[in-house]
Amino acid sequence: MHGTPRAERNRELGARGEALAAAYLEGLGYQLLDRNWRSGREGELDLVARDGEEIVAVEVKTRSGTTAGHPLESITARKAQRLRRLLLSWVRERHPRAPGLRIDAVGIVMRSGEDPRIHHLRGIA
Repeated sequence: MHGTPRAERNRELGARGEALAAAYLEGLGYQLLDRNWRSGREGELDLVARDGEEIVAVEVKTRSGTTAGHPLESITARKAQRLRRLLLSWVRERHPRAPGLRIDAVGIVMRSGEDPRIHHLRGIA
């Protein structure tokens, strides 16, 4: 099943942003553990990584501009709470040993003809 051309462009932009965020985080020393992990109807974690002793769920938001606001502005307190619940579900399922859990957010603006701009917020929830 195919969506509209706009929906397809958004999916492609999102996939490129997630790949860029993964490479960025690996460059910071994060170890990627999972991508696009789904928990039934609860939702999805874009990336799950280990940062030292912490397990980190990373929400990635990518936009082609800032007309609708910066990508990170779309992460509400409610969304952050849902991400925390999803991370706890991931931990229960995967059983990693980690003294700490954290939620990070990566916002990426990918304007045509420009280098992507990456903004990383640690510990949003």
